This record gives sequence, structure tokens and C-alpha cells, in this order.
Amino acid sequence: MLFEGSLDAVTFELWLEVHLLPALTRLSMLIMDNAPIHRKNRIRELAQVKGHIVLFLPTYSPDLNDIEHDFRALKRLRMYTPAGTTIDKVICNYCPR
Repeated sequence: MLFEGSLDAVTFELWLEVHLLPALTRLSMLIMDNAPIHRKNRIRELAQVKGHIVLFLPTYSPDLNDIEHDFRALKRLRMYTPAGTTIDKVICNYCPR
């Protein structure tokens, strides 16, 4: 699903309802962080209709969120990258093909 601009709760919930949940072929547990766009009641409601369970991570739990490890590594790489290097270049160097 492509969209322009920032992701908001309504767009996230639309993606969840229209794209993710129908694609799950067996009952699943969705693990969510506490981003402001993750409205707990609505997400639980959407998931439960399809028989899925939602688990929200504790508030600020970077060790339980794998992407935080990548963000930490990218921030460190960017600190030691020559001035003027774009963030796209930093990411490409971090994720070689």
C-alpha cells in the first residue's frame, strides 16, 4: 500500500484491515509498539474480528523492538560518516545488497 505524507492512525488501521489481516492464513499474534498511531482499542477490535490476538509492548521497550537495534546502528554510522553524506547513502552502506 502506497500513500503520500505521514502515516496516521486512520491509514494504519486501513492497511491493517484491508491488507494485513486478510493476508494472514492462520490465527496470529500481532505485536505492536506504543506508537501514537497504534490506537489500542481499534486495533484490538479489528484483529479480534478475524480471531487474532494483539500484544502491545511495554512503554519504551527498545530491546523488544528489533528495528530499534537497526536505528541505533544507523545513528552510530551516521555520526562517523563524512559531512554531506545523505541518509540514503548511509542506509545503503548499512544494508548491502
